[in-house]
Amino acid sequence: MKQDESKVLGILAIVFGGIALIGSWVPILNNLSFMIGIVALILGVIALIVNRKRKKVLAIVGTSLAFASCVIVLVTQSIYGAAVDNAAKEVKKTSQSIEKSYSKEEAKEKEKQKAADAKFKWTQEYYNSLKEGDFETGEGGSNYNDIIAKVGEPTVRDEGTDQLEVEWKNEDGSKYQSVSLSFKKQSDGTWLLYDKLSMF
Repeated sequence: MKQDESKVLGILAIVFGGIALIGSWVPILNNLSFMIGIVALILGVIALIVNRKRKKVLAIVGTSLAFASCVIVLVTQSIYGAAVDNAAKEVKKTSQSIEKSYSKEEAKEKEKQKAADAKFKWTQEYYNSLKEGDFETGEGGSNYNDIIAKVGEPTVRDEGTDQLEVEWKNEDGSKYQSVSLSFKKQSDGTWLLYDKLSMF
């Protein structure tokens, strides 16, 4: 007939194994539960050794709980790890997609700027070569027709009876540029420059 088992180690193994089993499902807390499960497993194995010629019910239950909690921790850790990896991959994929989209937008913007810069035919040298005539009459100033033949039609044109205000703008280029010119009307109908202003 088998003797009664030594219960203290078996009960401790059950208590620690139960705590470990409960905590093994909770992320982060399951790391601590794994340690408690190992302690419970050690206590359960010791209880089995101590009770090798006696009943071992409590020792077997405690050891089983401890083993189950350790297995559950390892399984949940791998599941949580896979979930974190998948989330990280999704974030990376989204980030790369945004980066690619931004690069395309940036390339489009650069093309647009390049086209605007090419359309704006003004140079500092040509602007400096323009002659400003008399402020009242425009006499001696550069001719409007010669200017538009060189740089094209202005962006803004405001014509009065004896005065013409024109402006060329490069608002979409790599930098803002503008040239503003003022002309006086001559008796033959031509326009001569009397004032100029630029931003290059």
